[in-house]
Amino acid sequence: MSWQSFVWIGLPLLAGALIPIQTGANRMVAVRLENPLVAAGASMAIASVVLIVIGFSSLRQGAFAAALHALPIWAWAGGLLGAFFVTGAIVIAPRIGATSYLLLVFVGQMVMAVLTDRFGLFGFAARPVNPVQILGVLGTILAATLALGSSRS
Repeated sequence: MSWQSFVWIGLPLLAGALIPIQTGANRMVAVRLENPLVAAGASMAIASVVLIVIGFSSLRQGAFAAALHALPIWAWAGGLLGAFFVTGAIVIAPRIGATSYLLLVFVGQMVMAVLTDRFGLFGFAARPVNPVQILGVLGTILAATLALGSSRS
């Protein structure tokens, strides 16, 4: 495996592995502050500051202004969606458990990913979806169903 393959496979795996840690850290802040919305806002603010400093330090001059005019309005919804995800994790994961919560998140991601590929949504090129991919999504749905069922017993 080349180093590039390691990066393209390893970094998404690492990002996924960090989500339960992020969820737990954000939940601890919410418990201490007694307010999940403030905790989510603090998390998003820290992320925003870090990304703005790093991003703007590497931004080509004039690129931001050009992007403001060229992008459709829905393309700026990422922050709103991130806020929904972080707040949902803080509020819901402690109630149903990290495994159940993240399996449900993963099912939602996979269903939307298949639809995105199939229909070329959100700026992605349309791609054929094959039966193995559909089986993979059905497998995630089965895993989530089993995990949720076992957590109730």
